[in-house]
Formats: sequence, C-alpha cells, structure tokens
Amino acid sequence: MENKLHVKFKYVYYHTWCDLINSAKKGEIDIVFAAQKTPSRLNYLHFTDTVLIQQNMVLENINAKKINSIKELFGKKVAVTKGSAISEYLQAKYPQIRLIQTHSELEALKLLNSKKVSAAIAETVRANYYIQKHNLNDIFPAFNLNYNYYLKIATNIKEPVLNIIISKALNSIPQDKMKALKLKWGYIKEKIVIFDKKTMIFIALLFTIIIAFLIYLHTINRKLKREILKKEQALKRLKRLRDSKLNQINQAISIIAHQWKQPLSTLKALNELLIKEYKLGKLDEKALKQYETNSKKQIEYMINTINDFKEIFKIKENKKTFNLKEIIDLAIDECQAELQKSNIKIKLNTRNITLKGYPNTLKQLLINLISNAKDALNQKNPKNKEIKISLKQDDFITIEIEDNAGGIPIEIIDKIFEPYFTTKKEGTGLGLYMTKIILEEKMNATIDVENTKKGAKFTIKIKPRSEE
Repeated sequence: MENKLHVKFKYVYYHTWCDLINSAKKGEIDIVFAAQKTPSRLNYLHFTDTVLIQQNMVLENINAKKINSIKELFGKKVAVTKGSAISEYLQAKYPQIRLIQTHSELEALKLLNSKKVSAAIAETVRANYYIQKHNLNDIFPAFNLNYNYYLKIATNIKEPVLNIIISKALNSIPQDKMKALKLKWGYIKEKIVIFDKKTMIFIALLFTIIIAFLIYLHTINRKLKREILKKEQALKRLKRLRDSKLNQINQAISIIAHQWKQPLSTLKALNELLIKEYKLGKLDEKALKQYETNSKKQIEYMINTINDFKEIFKIKENKKTFNLKEIIDLAIDECQAELQKSNIKIKLNTRNITLKGYPNTLKQLLINLISNAKDALNQKNPKNKEIKISLKQDDFITIEIEDNAGGIPIEIIDKIFEPYFTTKKEGTGLGLYMTKIILEEKMNATIDVENTKKGAKFTIKIKPRSEE
C-alpha cells in the first residue's frame, strides 16, 4: 500500500491488543490493520471492506475432560484476549461463561496449557503458530466457534478522507496479489489440519490394528511355511519309504530267485531222471528212496531261505525306547539251552543303556550272531569254549560279540557279509548279509568283523539319533 500511495507509514507497536484499542479510542493512531468491526469500535473508527476472514476456535487441554459444545463452558473459566472482538462477543452472547481476560493470545494459551483455565478461545492461525513455537503440547482443538473474524483496515474516524484513500488503494490490489500476501504470512493455507483427541485415538487404534494384522499375517505365513515344509518332508519320507519297500521287494525276489535257482534245477533233473527210469522199467525202491532224499534236501533248503528272509529281513514292530542290556540278556536266555548243551560259557561286560529303536529285531540279530559263534565253536571245538559280550557307550553305543574259535580264514573274512556267501553245509548265505542291511538301513548302525588272538569279534556300532 505504501507503493500504491507513494507514502511512508510510521509503525507503532503495542504490548497488548487492549493498549492498541485504547490508543485508537483516544485518536492517537491513524490506521489499525486487521481489526474486527464491532458496534463499540464504530464510535472511533472507520472500516474498509473485509481483507481477511479468520476462524475462532475453542481450545482444550488434552489431559482434561473433552469439551463438545459451548454450553459445557457455562460456569467455567475461559481465557480470551482482553479488548478483543471475541471477548466482546462472548460477554454479550454467553454471559454464563467466566471469562479470564489476558493481555495476549499467548498468555491465554499458556494458562490453558498449565490447566489454570478450562478452555481458551483464539484465532486459528495465530493459535497454531504459538502452540508450535512455544511447545504448548497439551493443547488440542475442541471445536470451531460460530464466530469469524472479518478483518478490515480501520482508520481514525476524524479522518474520513483517509478511509476513502485506504479503501481505494486496497481495492486496486489484484486478487492474486492479495492471495499471495496472505499465503506468505500464513493467514491462508491449502488446508490447516489440527488433530483432536478423538482423531488421535482413532489413528492410534487404527495403527495398532494394522500392526496387529501384519503380525498376524506374518505369523500365519510362517506357520504355513512350516506346515508346507513338514508336508514336503513327509512326502519325501513317504517316497523314500516307498522306494525302500520297492527295493526290499526287488531284493527279496532277487534273493529268493537266486537261492531257488539251483534247487529248482536239481528238482527238475531229479524229476526227469525219475520219469526216464520209470519208462525204462528201472524204477525200484532204491531209486525212489534216493529221489525222496535228494528232493527233500532241496525243498528244505528252499524253506530255510524263506524262513531266513521272513525272520530277519522284515521288521513289523514300532520304534520304542528300551534297555539294551535287557535285550542282550533276553537274546542269551533264548540261546542258553544250546549253549549249555555245547558247553559254551558266556562272559558279560554290560551296563544299562537306553536306546530308541526295534528291540525285538535287534534281539533276533544278536541271537543270529551268538548262534554263528556257537556253530564256529562246535566246529573248531577249542578247549574252554566261550563267547564274550560287551556293551559300552561314548560317541557310539558299541556291542561286541567275540568267540575263541580260532578266527575266520583271512581269504574269506572280507566276503562274509556278501549275499549268498556261506561256509555252512546247509547255509543260505543270507544271515550276515541281511543282518548288515537291517543294521545300516533301519537302526543307524554298522557291523564289522575282525580276527583276534583267539577268534573272531563282531562289532556293532549304533549312533543314537538326537531327533528321536
């Protein structure tokens, strides 16, 4: 406006709005910028058209009871600026409110922040400025008061020409220029947002719900991943089990076919010989007896093959925890009659060790090893026949079965765990082979053999599985 009028204004500053109004009443100032037009002020001021519209807001302390309407302020202390238009309005319209007159809006806001008044009423833009600048963090908006400031430029009533000049200068300023000035000084914004307590509580609850939902989704996702992993592992185990069963079936068929091939060929030859002798009229009692003996021998061999396979190779029982010392004792008890008959002594060095596995199957394997040692002792017939059985545990659980039958010939010791290999007259060559297979595939164990000074020693090493 100075540029428009080519004059220089002299600015006078007052400590309070009340002091400014009192000076205007006395005619000590010529122009008041941004003043609300009130009936009392018309006695000493002229006003231009409205320059700026500002909203008045009721403010509350966040730690006090929520205020929802002007009637809730009746009888309560409310801070307002002394001499302001809003103070004049409230005194006239709501005399029930106990107004606390302050020298400035900042003083009113400080009283509210310290809970010395129930509420404060101030213009929105300046209130927001003071709250941020002075960290009045306990102040929140309650509601907008239905009383706006229609701010105008006021001039001394004794200078009517001055009012005309100021009005013309004001009206000559383009609207876009006016808007730019208002934006510059913060009197208008695209949108002023001040959150009240309800909004803050709603945002906090919404944020909590979102976080809880995200945690829930994360938990469900992890659970699903674990379930999928378990399913995949179960499917892999089932596949391995199926493949193992198929391999066992194929192996069983292969073993039986191999073992039966020779006796079946012998039976076929005996049958052909029997028919030939019959046709030639040479079939007598001696020939029949010979046929019966030979065929019986082949059939018994075939039955032994099936029995060996059935008793040792197939595991029907479920895993369970058992005392290994007790299983060794049971295996010895079942062999005791044969051992006593053969004058074989058992020397034990065992202790209580628990294991999870197949106790009955392990007992049968131990019986077979003890029986093999008994057969070797009976064949070699050394003086003071004995079998030593020991049980110990470090990183592995170790079972040792040792005889004093002189040992296994060096040229065959590496072959005794091979299928179909046997040194026994009626043997099938399956016992030690299937013992090795069962220990390795079903019991997480190994079996080895070595010669000692007096005989052979079979060593079973079982690695306990921590996951079991």
